[in-house]
Amino acid sequence: MKKIAIILIALFLFGACKDTLEQEFKDPSVYTPTKDQLAPGLFTSALTQWKFYIKDYGEWWWQLGGNGVFQYGQIATRYITPRYSWYVDYADVQNGNGFDQSGFNWFNDYYLRIRNWGLIRDALEDLEGQEYNDSYIYFQLTSVIKDWGALRNVDLYNSIPYTESLKGTQGVFFVPYDDPKELYVTVLNDLKRISEELPQNYASLSPKAKATLEIQDLALQGDMDKWVQYINALRLRYAVKLAGVDEATAKSHIAEVIQNLPQMDLKWTIPHVQAADALPGGGTWQRGIFERAFAAHVPNVIMNRMNFHNMEYEEGIDDPRLPVLAMPTKHNDYRGVSMNADGQEADYNAGETYYPYADNIEASSTDNAKSMWSHITFTHNDMPADMYTLAEIDLLLAEVAMKSLGSTSKTAGDHIRDAIVHSTDFWYEMNALSEYGMELSEPWLSLTHPTKPDQSVIDGYADMVKAAFDSKTDLEDQMEMMMQQKYIHINLLRPYMLWGELRRTRHPKIEKMTFGGVVMAPMVERMQYPNSEFETNTDNYLEVVDQNNWTTPIFWVTNPVSYYRDDYIPFDTSDAPTFE
Repeated sequence: MKKIAIILIALFLFGACKDTLEQEFKDPSVYTPTKDQLAPGLFTSALTQWKFYIKDYGEWWWQLGGNGVFQYGQIATRYITPRYSWYVDYADVQNGNGFDQSGFNWFNDYYLRIRNWGLIRDALEDLEGQEYNDSYIYFQLTSVIKDWGALRNVDLYNSIPYTESLKGTQGVFFVPYDDPKELYVTVLNDLKRISEELPQNYASLSPKAKATLEIQDLALQGDMDKWVQYINALRLRYAVKLAGVDEATAKSHIAEVIQNLPQMDLKWTIPHVQAADALPGGGTWQRGIFERAFAAHVPNVIMNRMNFHNMEYEEGIDDPRLPVLAMPTKHNDYRGVSMNADGQEADYNAGETYYPYADNIEASSTDNAKSMWSHITFTHNDMPADMYTLAEIDLLLAEVAMKSLGSTSKTAGDHIRDAIVHSTDFWYEMNALSEYGMELSEPWLSLTHPTKPDQSVIDGYADMVKAAFDSKTDLEDQMEMMMQQKYIHINLLRPYMLWGELRRTRHPKIEKMTFGGVVMAPMVERMQYPNSEFETNTDNYLEVVDQNNWTTPIFWVTNPVSYYRDDYIPFDTSDAPTFE
């Protein structure tokens, strides 16, 4: 078949990660899979595409170092003073002098990297009987990835082509854009259908096909219970987003999934990625953090919610995740970076500077006046591919309880408490994966691999946050606290999703930029379409061209108020909110 030749170069790059795969799938330049082996290989190739579950170096390098999502969402930032003259245009999101989406193009990347879905669809046309049954499950699982990727793109671009897309093998290349709300509903219904069919799809597999699926599915090893739970978690995430504009549909999905959600963090080892002291992460996102350490400082919007008393970490008072998320400063404490560039200038000029690299723990600890994201947890580490974490589920359930979108059997405060416990477990586990700095003597060893606090300490902190949350009676105040926890937990793991939650909820309230005596609060709402859409899909693009700017909200924004703090006081660097 001609379509086999199309995929030979890229097919089975995952093969060397397991001996069994090496034996089963030979050199792709000379190997042509049989019909029943084609769908498994295409599925695994889709699963391991960078920019889906395996994050891409280029995105983090460009966006972290420039004026992109990390900066404007205040997820990571430079230590800004007026020495960075270009920030004078920070508020310009009309002419492209402020917000910058360089290195980021999930619009085109989505269609390019999920094209295997169409190839599996076409391959199924040549199969029947048991061969069809043994292959169809891969189409279903690849459809999950396709559906998730589509909703992820809606959150960034609003209208995107979906219903008529991915038909290149049928000669259809230029297709219309779908209404974003209708697309959400369509995809949620498709995910519901797949979750209901998967158990029977699996039951119809031959014994050999079940064994093959366990090998090919690098993520969940062919465990259909986990796949259904993952699908339910996706439905929960996007139903919560949909609820603001279609509460009835959202509630129906939430009611169906709420009792069968993941019971563990869904993550898996990335094939062939080895962290090295000189160049961590290979081609994955962690290399981007390594090379852009100077722009990976922890913003106040996150730091001030973890460090409540003195700037020095105090177990039982401060967030137990702080030592594994952030690097300590030369003052042996933790200090965030303010968006008040003018207010930071005097200290910077007086010598409160930093070591701009992530290759020397001693130099960072001796020179840094502000905290960077942990070089150990994030940079010199082989972090797994991330599908879903328990803490994110907890925080979504907290929002469900807050807004009466479903019955969770717990209060919103209980879910936030659970999120802190699960998040603490997750981040200490991630820190423990790194061997960087293990050869160092004290105090450097304790700085790189802090001991996880006793469970009583973690529970006590979680109870303290729950009590603060329970004291809030206003929904917006509750959402502020929930989103503070989402910022702390997700941080650099999925910054683009976090930026979407900021735009959707308008929380947590972030700092305005003060630069050259001017206070700025630019409202960036979306990414712009690539120029190729105008050049090649002109007629369809012109139907949505009115959306193609950085300031038109995504369809789920129902109250487009500012996501900046109303009580911001420029030139006051002592401003440090606690739980509020």
